[in-house]
Amino acid sequence: MHTPEIEQATAFTAVIGTTPVVIVLPRMRAALIAESGALVTADAWIAALTEHGAQPMRDTDFVGDPAPGWTVTIGRGLTAVRITGPAGLGEIYDGGLEADTAWRERVAGLHHIGAGLVVISGTADSTTPDAALEMMETERAVWIRAATELG
Repeated sequence: MHTPEIEQATAFTAVIGTTPVVIVLPRMRAALIAESGALVTADAWIAALTEHGAQPMRDTDFVGDPAPGWTVTIGRGLTAVRITGPAGLGEIYDGGLEADTAWRERVAGLHHIGAGLVVISGTADSTTPDAALEMMETERAVWIRAATELG
C-alpha cells in the first residue's frame, strides 16, 4: 500500500502514565480507492502505519521493543524531530517539537537504555491537543515504539 503524501503534520509531546510519547497528526485524511472504484480504506494514513507495524491503541501499556525500521531522530536541544518508518513508508514527520524538561529527561533516559520512543498517530478532527486526546480516547489512534537517535 502506498503511504499518502502529507504536506503538513503537527507533532505534540506528552507523558502517558510514565511513558513519554510523541503524537503526530496529519492535516488531512486520505481515502484509498481501487482502480475499480471500490473503497480500499477510508483512512489510508492509518492503514499504511498499521501495515508497517503500528498497533491499535487500546491501552497505554506500550509494551515492546523498538520496531524494526522505525527511527525517531531528535535534534540537538530536543526542539526538532524526524520520524521515519521502514522501507515502503519512509518519513512521516520532520519538523519542530516542543517539549518540557521532564519529557526531555525521560526520553534521554529511555534512549540511554535503548528503549526507544512511542509514536502515536491517527485520525483526528483537527490538529489540536484536544483533538489528539479525543482521538486516543475514542480508539482512533495507533502506536509504535521507534528507536531513537539523538542529533
